[in-house]
Amino acid sequence: MHNNSHPPADDALLGAEITFGPTQLGHVEGILRDPVSGRVRRLITTYGPARRRVAIPMEWVVHCRPTRLVLGVGALSLDDLADQADARHGSAAAV
Repeated sequence: MHNNSHPPADDALLGAEITFGPTQLGHVEGILRDPVSGRVRRLITTYGPARRRVAIPMEWVVHCRPTRLVLGVGALSLDDLADQADARHGSAAAV
């Protein structure tokens, strides 16, 4: 579902706003890579009143810029994702 001819460098994604339409869902807090290809597979964010930490599949990103990622799904879809452990020590493991 990607719609980005020139995706930003992976490091530039950290801190980027994550939105669905006009609704801000969170910010990119971490990146999970495929262990073989090194490609970004998921984006870690914390969202909602309960501050749930989840890993958003890159397939849900429909528009990508260094400061803003637009998802093709809203918070209800994020509710279906598993909680992620807080991995603030070193690099995140691949999913």
